[in-house]
Amino acid sequence: MPYIKELWEISKGKTVEIDEDEIRALEERNKSFYNAANDKTVYGYNTGLGPLANIRLSERDLREFQVLTVRSHAVSTGKPLPIPIVRAGMYVRLRHLLNGSSGVRPVVVKRLAEFLNMGITPEVYEFGSVGASGDLSPLSHIALTLMGEGWVYLKNGNRVPSIVAHRMYKLEPLEFEPREALALINGYSFSLSNLGLALYKIEKTFNISIEVFVLSWKSIKGRKSPLNPDAVGIMGDKYAKEVSQKVWNLIEDEGDGERVQDPYSFRCFPQIASPLLRAIKSAEGLFSELYKGCSDNPVFVNGDIYSTGNFHGQSISFASDMLSSALTAYMGAIERRVFFMLSEKSGLPLMLSENPGKESGLMMLQTALASLFAECKVLSTPYSYQSIPTGNDQEDWVPMSFGATLRLLKLSDIMLKFVSAEFLCSYKALKVSGKREKIMEEFEEYLPQYRKNLSLYEEWDMAERFIRDKSGII
Repeated sequence: MPYIKELWEISKGKTVEIDEDEIRALEERNKSFYNAANDKTVYGYNTGLGPLANIRLSERDLREFQVLTVRSHAVSTGKPLPIPIVRAGMYVRLRHLLNGSSGVRPVVVKRLAEFLNMGITPEVYEFGSVGASGDLSPLSHIALTLMGEGWVYLKNGNRVPSIVAHRMYKLEPLEFEPREALALINGYSFSLSNLGLALYKIEKTFNISIEVFVLSWKSIKGRKSPLNPDAVGIMGDKYAKEVSQKVWNLIEDEGDGERVQDPYSFRCFPQIASPLLRAIKSAEGLFSELYKGCSDNPVFVNGDIYSTGNFHGQSISFASDMLSSALTAYMGAIERRVFFMLSEKSGLPLMLSENPGKESGLMMLQTALASLFAECKVLSTPYSYQSIPTGNDQEDWVPMSFGATLRLLKLSDIMLKFVSAEFLCSYKALKVSGKREKIMEEFEEYLPQYRKNLSLYEEWDMAERFIRDKSGII
């Protein structure tokens, strides 16, 4: 997933580089676009927007129209989005302007890169996009700051007016040419970047969760045969077989358990994990396709200008829904394994308490997961058909892709908590059984040596940090 890794690193502060050949190609397309548009009625270039598209604008109005468009569309609300999410959205918009035929000047793309490299991050809010005509509102908050309006965060975290940041870094606010305001805001860049960031975390967490599952399996002395890839393979599900092979590589030399059958959350691990792996691979393919494309309207192709629907995020919302559902089911099985390890049926001390009655062990860890899982079930409610028509019914079917992907980002954070909870549980279970694994020793080196009286919350937090670092989610 090279594109996703690139996006993740830039969201965390990596420098953006633009190839000069890309700039020259953009400049040529810009000139060609204006030559083709001058004698035509072109949506968003010399007309109003949405239901006002039938109104032709005069030459005199075009420049003021750019400013008024950005101001009127910058209407997101709620809490400010974290800086990495905004940086990722800025970068995808930059890439789409370079990839496609939007008709903007190189200075616009260069200014986005300058903001990213100087650590200037526009303040953007969590609600306001329906993912149709792209993420109009959140992207407008970015465009607003390029004009020297709105608010930004500096590299040191300070929040200042955009015009102050311009003066600090000796930048002149941009004055948009016709078409440029709409080109900056008329795409699903945030929806796509959110999907990419979530995918990065989910896949890395998923990979280490297989190792954690094996620890749990070992702690209850699980049966091997349900996890044999030859047996799983005859089902015909290639992703279930792939998961079983990863598990088998870790348990092939282990002894077999004595139960006739383990609970489904153990016995059916490959089958439960398969939909999540399938959704990850599908969403990665979609991300790669859209990342290399152009989300905008209108576009300049083969010497002509086309009004399209290339800004519509329906595919992104469906990919997010599939991931959210599969991820929630996967976390539900984790909670069941934790529950089983804490019960007397596991053959382990009840609640993994070293002093039953006097100490509650990990009883409340499962209670916390029950609370989190209720949240997961609400968060995995599908977004892709939650359309509410906008724009006087011009936008009569909208995909809600921005909200869908923000929800997925929340679920990716919760996934880390579930996997770290299972890890802590399996660590304690193996420890009370007198068993040792290399990953246990790594975790113990990670624990604070200056004090031993950690609360259960602190232990869980340490486990989460350990899983995050080990999986590479920095």
